[in-house]
Amino acid sequence: MNHPVIRTMPTHPPVSSSEKVDKQDACGNCLRPRPQCICRAVAPLQCATRVLVLQHPQERHKLLNSAMLLHLALPNSVVRVGLSWRSFSHALGGDDAPHEWGVLQLKGVREPTRTIEIFSPKNLLLPRKSRFKGIIVIDGSWKQAKTIWWRNPWLLKLNRITLNPDHPSLRAQAKQQGLATIEAVALAFDCLGENAAVGESLRKQFEELIIRPNSANHG
Repeated sequence: MNHPVIRTMPTHPPVSSSEKVDKQDACGNCLRPRPQCICRAVAPLQCATRVLVLQHPQERHKLLNSAMLLHLALPNSVVRVGLSWRSFSHALGGDDAPHEWGVLQLKGVREPTRTIEIFSPKNLLLPRKSRFKGIIVIDGSWKQAKTIWWRNPWLLKLNRITLNPDHPSLRAQAKQQGLATIEAVALAFDCLGENAAVGESLRKQFEELIIRPNSANHG
């Protein structure tokens, strides 16, 4: 049985920064500034759902980017940096069936009381209890995400998982329903039947390893 997730809201205000990490001063593995290297601090998590991150090149060295933390925390995840891929299998590097995967959208839901809605490629509303072999998350600003959607029409062949967050992001967002990449995956996990401890740990690690150190630096 899945139990409700009780979230502890941070006491610090959302952190906002477009600052980038100096590549010369970055850890070659986690891409964090060397004084903030998280390689030994990340707690790996086991989950049944795979994650494919499509990362816009301009996001790779953002100070508050969460994609590499997500990747280090989820051993069954893949990060692809670029703007376009020939097909789903090209992006994934495997031969999974597209109908077994869903792509996350922070586009809002039809029914405001729902945290999540799932749609088939034909735009049919699917049961919330639907399970997927994996999920795709686009890592970038709203404008960058639109670019990746436009350049990869094969995304339309996947199920769409639309999110309606019931909590604010730890990072300041351009839109109210915005979430950091790691927060979007955590929320999707909460709603798709993953162990509740996985989503909670992802949020906690994001706050402790990325948000809190930089909140002190920018506060």
